[in-house]
Amino acid sequence: MMNTSDSSSPSSCCSGSPSCTAALVLGIIALVLALIGFFPCLGWITLIPAGLLATIALIMSIVAVSKGSPKGALVVAIIALALSAVAGIVQAWMASATVTYMEQHQDYVEKKALEIQKELRQMEQENRESLRRSGEADGMSPADGTGSQDL
Repeated sequence: MMNTSDSSSPSSCCSGSPSCTAALVLGIIALVLALIGFFPCLGWITLIPAGLLATIALIMSIVAVSKGSPKGALVVAIIALALSAVAGIVQAWMASATVTYMEQHQDYVEKKALEIQKELRQMEQENRESLRRSGEADGMSPADGTGSQDL
């Protein structure tokens, strides 16, 4: 059986301060965006809003702490800002590695692209010849694709 007369109400992270609550919410959103920032394709899309939200949360939480609110929102904002920075560094590292690889293998990539284009042109020509031959065998005019047979 729980004794409710001796227990005090649990202290909230922001204890009713609107600026602290807003900073905490912005910090959590920035934290989620910063974590998404570690995914290669989504990184640059989420890192800019994450950094901005974390910076706003940091400023708001500093104001809230200066007014006597607990430091929970400040900790979340600092973690979100740090994660955004780390995710940005990781994204920049991955992009630079990709660019370096492409620069080193540019000749090979261009050669393969030309080979593929040549093969596609060859296949296209073969398909045209095949269609022309099958059209002639069916009695169709190769020029306009209409048949000379009556329906």
